Amino acid sequence: MSTEQELVALGVVTVLLALWAAIFATRADMAARHASAEAKRRWDDSTRPTPHFTFTSAPSPGQPIELDVENLGGALVAGAVIVQHGDDLFAGELSLPEKAPARRIVLPPVLKAWQRSGQPRCLLLAGRDVSGRTWDFVDDTKVIKDPRRWLAGQLRELRLQGVVDFPGLTGGKS
Repeated sequence: MSTEQELVALGVVTVLLALWAAIFATRADMAARHASAEAKRRWDDSTRPTPHFTFTSAPSPGQPIELDVENLGGALVAGAVIVQHGDDLFAGELSLPEKAPARRIVLPPVLKAWQRSGQPRCLLLAGRDVSGRTWDFVDDTKVIKDPRRWLAGQLRELRLQGVVDFPGLTGGKS
């Protein structure tokens, strides 16, 4: 074997080792990014406010409804809730400290519902956390990019535009 052949063989071995190192470095980088994204998602889940409602009793017609609300996540700086029970729609704003124990809130009736509901249900539940992100808790806790536009669309869909307003959630008049 000549010197030239030895150099070519050594070059081929060097290229193969460099390729092998690049493949494993890329896999390690992808694993580190995945672990970082997973840790960030877990942190977001633990700091995201997650209100939980319990309907205490059926209200008399035209009377406010009482609910127990518990915050299972981070602080809820401002929130909006619209609930339907029977023939009535009830609405109100709320704010909750981080991981607050259950407390009773009273929502006044705002309008007669266009369709009767056999079970009490939450039609709109949104909140803003301390970081300024706004969340839609009814739609699988997704982030709302433009709270004013989103809220205007929700109120239009619920036929409550001009009836209720949630300035705490939108940061001013909506």
